[in-house]
Amino acid sequence: MAKPATWLAAVNRYVGCCLMTVLTPILAQAQTNLHLETGFDREVNLYRWQSTARYDARWAEWQLSVANRFVSDAFIQFDDQLRFRDEDRMHLSAERRLGSVLDAILRGYVDWFGSGRALAQGLLAGIAYRPLRAVSIVPLAGVAVDRRPGPPQSDGTIVQHSDAGPAGGGAVRVSSRTVAGYLVDLDAEGIWENLNPRRGHRVHIASSAERAFGEARLSSAMRISSRRRDTYQAASFLNRDQLQSAQSVEATTSDTLDARLQLLAPVAAGLRVIAQADLIANNRRIRTARAPEQSIYFETDFARRAFGGEFGLLYDRGSVSAELTAEVDISAERRELSNREELPASEATRRALLLQQADYDEGVLGVQGRFRAVILPRMTLMFTGSSRIVRHDTPIANLDDRDEVVHNMELGIQVRPRRHLTAEVKVFGSYYHAVFLNQERSAENSVQRSLRLRPAVSWHPHARTRLELASEVRATYTVDDFVLPGRPSKDQSAREMRLETNWEQAVTEDSDFRLTASFADLRLGRLLWSSFAEIPFDTLRTYNFWVRFETGRWLRGELGWRAFVRSDYDRVARIQYARLDASGNPVTDASGAVLQSSIARAAQRWITQMGPAAALNWTRGTARLRLDAWANMQRVFHILYGSLPESSREHIRESARRGSRRLIPLVRLGVSWRL
Repeated sequence: MAKPATWLAAVNRYVGCCLMTVLTPILAQAQTNLHLETGFDREVNLYRWQSTARYDARWAEWQLSVANRFVSDAFIQFDDQLRFRDEDRMHLSAERRLGSVLDAILRGYVDWFGSGRALAQGLLAGIAYRPLRAVSIVPLAGVAVDRRPGPPQSDGTIVQHSDAGPAGGGAVRVSSRTVAGYLVDLDAEGIWENLNPRRGHRVHIASSAERAFGEARLSSAMRISSRRRDTYQAASFLNRDQLQSAQSVEATTSDTLDARLQLLAPVAAGLRVIAQADLIANNRRIRTARAPEQSIYFETDFARRAFGGEFGLLYDRGSVSAELTAEVDISAERRELSNREELPASEATRRALLLQQADYDEGVLGVQGRFRAVILPRMTLMFTGSSRIVRHDTPIANLDDRDEVVHNMELGIQVRPRRHLTAEVKVFGSYYHAVFLNQERSAENSVQRSLRLRPAVSWHPHARTRLELASEVRATYTVDDFVLPGRPSKDQSAREMRLETNWEQAVTEDSDFRLTASFADLRLGRLLWSSFAEIPFDTLRTYNFWVRFETGRWLRGELGWRAFVRSDYDRVARIQYARLDASGNPVTDASGAVLQSSIARAAQRWITQMGPAAALNWTRGTARLRLDAWANMQRVFHILYGSLPESSREHIRESARRGSRRLIPLVRLGVSWRL
């Protein structure tokens, strides 16, 4: 019998030969179309490279399509080392007409995941049969190869497992065909892989049907999917006496059903009724195969069921539109230990309890409405509101058992005294009450009330000028239902004021000036609800400013300046400062390094970020290039409160004001073109 490695190499050669056999005649005289998109982002501690390529070609009776997507992330960790996470996925499709109802089909894929060092390849071929123009039946057969690392061995090495075997599947598609008066769509596809000793499959079936009964319309949609993934698992901590080379195969299978039924029917002039039902069901099973003898492993079942229903009235006639709907949602999750009888009683009880703690039943009952009407020639009234009651039931071991009540409201008036001038005022209100039913968390019961007022003005006298001004005041009050004896109240208030402006001005035909600025003042305090008073304990202020100038037509450049300033209260600010001797000179150790001391005090903390911002946007036909770059110079410093040691008071305050500085470069590059 051939060795696995030899057989795997033969399979790889076979896959490569098949690909070359198909691609060589196509590429020789093909009518090609190549579309490429690339991008690069640099943000603080993240580097990201990504590219998407799609190649379409047509030669004689052959049609070829190749799509490839590559993503690479590099993270800077706390030790200043780069950690990479790469992923590349390539899919190939080739078709050739064999007759009026037959086509030759070739499908291939290569998926590579760098973080797990996993590589999956497959090549399948088949004959597509089209008995009707809108119906296609495609059986497929081929080979699949999967390589991924196993668990660490006793000496710390990791062995790569390469499994290969036959693969088969098929697809059935019915596109927009009328059956018994219904407009039907069907898309079904499945792939099964036998990678001894592992198995795998990916199946999905999606269908929709729609029919009109006069002016009424009934539509339905359903999607069924199933996926199985087998992985190698090491002997667990409970099996530490087992040899590390003894490995099991863990199979995870997930089956999902998602269905929707909707009816939309008119009942009067401008009035329609809508009814909708949604169903979601998911089963996930974990099974273990090839487990070592006398080993302990856990097999679990997970089930989730969710049902939602909605009934409402829609009105739209003239200058009035309104909507009133009621909804109900019911969901439940259950987790069970399926091999409990095969486990020691203590381990089975412990694991079953852990699984049970995550179970829940939830019911939601809600009502929501929307209204919009032109009450005067230049005045529009808007209203949106909703109310929801949530009951979240959990087992006794789970302390998250709770009831919730949520109310939200938005009322607005929009006025247009002139054609180029629009003013509006909006009022937002919300109410949230959470009640935990378990005694251990009942002290967390709270009520949160929030009210916002947001007036705004938009003025654009002509196409070259646009000015928007907005302000907002917000008040949020959070009150506990009760306070335990001997504990302080946690009631809190948050009051905020915001100012925003956005100005766009066309300087010339191809040049624009843009200004964006905002200011926010947020004040937090301890709330005395009975007397409706507060004791302030923090004030957070933020300033944003961005001014930029753009010019150019097909090559458009942008240059500007961005600034962000934030200040808040730091209860315990730790300040590092150089130790000084009696003469005021820094104290050094034997190697000449300056000795440092630290002190903790309450302080006002300031964070400033500012620097230039530039962009370049190039467009030529279907090709596009976008480059954005920022250079944020960040400074963090403190203004100390309270007394300080007399001998070094000014030195400590100066060190706090000096703070720390850091340059944060941000770069983003995107390229897209079609050849």
